[in-house]
Amino acid sequence: MALSSFKQVDFHVHSPVSACYEDNMRPEANLHTQPEDIVEAALAAGLDAIALTDHNSARGIDAIREAAARRGLVVFPGTEITTHGGHLLAIFERETPAALITGLVRALGFDEAKEGQGYEESKVWLDEVARMVTERGGLAIAAHIDRQPRGFTASYESIADKKRIHASPYLAALEITVPSNKGAWRRGAMPHYTKQYPCVQDSDAHAPGEIGRRSTFLKLPALDLAALRLAFRDFEERVRFPDEVDRAQG
Repeated sequence: MALSSFKQVDFHVHSPVSACYEDNMRPEANLHTQPEDIVEAALAAGLDAIALTDHNSARGIDAIREAAARRGLVVFPGTEITTHGGHLLAIFERETPAALITGLVRALGFDEAKEGQGYEESKVWLDEVARMVTERGGLAIAAHIDRQPRGFTASYESIADKKRIHASPYLAALEITVPSNKGAWRRGAMPHYTKQYPCVQDSDAHAPGEIGRRSTFLKLPALDLAALRLAFRDFEERVRFPDEVDRAQG
């Protein structure tokens, strides 16, 4: 498929709202990442869209969405939720008020003091959080499922709980970190996990320079949640990793 028919998206980008962001982890470096820095880094990486997914928080959304609008970058507002069972990316329509996402965060037990702290965990299971995200109009993507910390298949939960999470009708996609396993996840051929899923790969960026280091190409008629849902339903045709798009170009 022609590269021009795809949009390049990074569904997992943090800002200094997350306590583990580079600015906060290296105070001696005196870093002060601004919304414009995140936008510029995304554009420099060739991205058409990002999802802003700070840990258990929506506080950074409005400033980055405003900066992105001036440069033509699409921002999907979201959050990375530390659930019981693993991390979950909750991604919403472009115009969704940050207050709606904050309401979800509060419903999951995160008060203002816990926002941005990835180690703070909700008592609600991942598959139940996925239901709550979906019922609020969002997309639920299980985050970095195949690695610790907080990937659900790599967690210390029982295999029965992992299988239940994987079978959830509310998960839209799986974010993986081992690209060579993509085919098996998509076919439902991984041991214990038989449901077929679209797979994405993302940067999990905690600094501007990390944005777009991993990304996903999607064949989309528009950059909105309806188009993302379409792509995830027709993932064999519409969801590609960068090396697959390069081969299609050749």
